[in-house]
Formats: sequence, C-alpha cells, structure tokens
Amino acid sequence: MARKFLVTLILGLTVLVAMSFMGRDRNALQGIAASPDVGGKIAYARSGSIWLYQGGKAQQLTAGPKDPRDKHDVQPSLSPDGTQLVYVRLDEGYSDLYKLTLGASATPEALTDHRPQAETGGQGYASAALWSLFPAWSPNGQRIAFTSDVRTEYPGLFSMSADGGEARKLEYLDHSQQTVEHPAWSPDGRKIAVANYLTKGSIAQVWVLDTATDKWIELTDAKDGAYDPAWSPDGEWVAFTMREGTSNNIYVVPTDAQKWTADHPTPIKLTTDGASRSPAWSPDGAKLAYMGLTDGSFDIYAADVAHDQQGNPTLKNTQKLTDKAALDATSGLSWSK
Repeated sequence: MARKFLVTLILGLTVLVAMSFMGRDRNALQGIAASPDVGGKIAYARSGSIWLYQGGKAQQLTAGPKDPRDKHDVQPSLSPDGTQLVYVRLDEGYSDLYKLTLGASATPEALTDHRPQAETGGQGYASAALWSLFPAWSPNGQRIAFTSDVRTEYPGLFSMSADGGEARKLEYLDHSQQTVEHPAWSPDGRKIAVANYLTKGSIAQVWVLDTATDKWIELTDAKDGAYDPAWSPDGEWVAFTMREGTSNNIYVVPTDAQKWTADHPTPIKLTTDGASRSPAWSPDGAKLAYMGLTDGSFDIYAADVAHDQQGNPTLKNTQKLTDKAALDATSGLSWSK
C-alpha cells in the first residue's frame, strides 16, 4: 500500500513537472523579472531543475531534464552556512539524495544509491526500488533529515551524516503506519517538525518529534489538513500551510505550550489570498518567503515579519520576487545565508 502511494505521488509530481516542461518555450522559462535583493539565498525547483535566487537574480544550478522522461531534480535544502545544497533526483521508479557545493565546479555527489540492481530471487524492479525524499539540514550542518521507505513499509523519518553513510531511522508514531513529509529542524537541533499524513483519516497534520526523548506532539488540529512546516530561527513559531476547503494559506503557531489555550495552539493567519504554501523564514527571522499562485503560476513572495500588540507575527511590505516562473510548489523553498 505504501509503495503504491509513494509511486503514485512521485509519478504525479513527475507528470506535473513534465507538463510544465513541455508547455513553455525558452523565453518563458526565464520567467524572472528584475527583483529586489531580500538577503541571503533562496533555493527552489522549477521545470525539473534546481534554482537559486540571490541578490535579486535567479541562477540555474542543475541542468534539469532533456525531455519529460529524463531525471528531475526537486526539493532543495540549503546548508545553514549557505555553501552547500542537498536535493532529490527523481529517476525511473526510485529517487536519491545529491549534494552540491555552491560557487564551485564540483560534480554533484550522490548521498544515497537506490537504483535497483538486477532482479534476484523473483524480486521485481518496482519492489526493489527505494525512495529518499524531502531532505533538511540540521542547524549545525552535521546531519540531514529526510523521509524514506528503506527498511519500512511506509515512508518514515530518517537522518544521516551530511557526508552520507548509514541512515538512522527515527522514532515513529506508529510502526505499522507512517507517512511523513517536509521535515524541519528546530534551531537548537533538538526537535523535528513533519507533516504526518496518516492521522485522522489521512488528513495531514503537523507533528513535532523531540529527538532526545523520542516523544511526539501533535501541533495542529486543522479540519482540512496542515503541512509544509517551517521553524522560525528563534524557535518560538512554526509556520505552515493550512487547507480550508479549497483554499491554502500560511499560518503560524507558538511552540511554547504555555501560550496554548487548548490541546493545540491556535493558528494565526498570515496570508489571505487562498493560494499560498511552502513558507520559509529568512536566516535572521526578519522576513518570511512563500509560494503564491497567481495567473496560473507559482512564484516567490517575501514579506517583512512584524508583530501585533499581542506579540503575534504579521506580514507587511510583501514583495513578488519572481514573475510567471511556474515553480514546483511541492518542492518548497529553502532560505539560507
């Protein structure tokens, strides 16, 4: 069941990227207008390749597919110091994690090797194929969290050294059922937030794992689901996407349980357009970026983070950084120095 779910998910993502790839000409693929410098680097995926927004300009980092059936690069994550990037390469029936050093001519380094070998013992290609997805650097740059179906039926939460090597499976909510996405570390490296898709009828909710105690806390209780968690640099807030019917907006919740008035914190709404997702904080926490859907295209928006009289975050001075870039919304954004 899990393998079928994961294959369906990846095939769906690949088809979307392929349609995007076929539907635009070379000029449209540029898709970037003159934009402001918001500080640092923002990594994202579009048309099956990894891109970097820096200094008001966009730079393509990986070549991307030559045709819709070629390999696709998605889900980038920048290291805390902004010198390296880890991303996912979707291949035919499997995926691997790759690491790229920025500002150098180095070849991307494979951190995992999931290409199925020759069939043995009656095990087919689909059964042998494995997936690694949604990488996220730890705050000290020493480890990478990601999701995988290695040694488990359902995609669960793993971590590995930033140099690769043996992956370590982290504590599960339920060893028989677990599908998680988009891990995000707390600034102190003690906790990891994820979107958990096997709670309350497969509606996603944001959960937080304390890696020291192996205990989980359900952070959201959204009727229609919550996902894309992103921890603020001061550790006080988790931003995420919450679905309400057919609308998706960015919300935040406080991480300090003393500020909660019930079993779950009350979500605070930051965007109101009904078509935004994938929040990412600037390294200093002064800004928040997200993807917004306008005119049929996902683009990057960034806003200043202010606080109201109650001390709750609000957004102001929102700027559109890209124009008709058709970004891959499921890959999210990563903002680093």
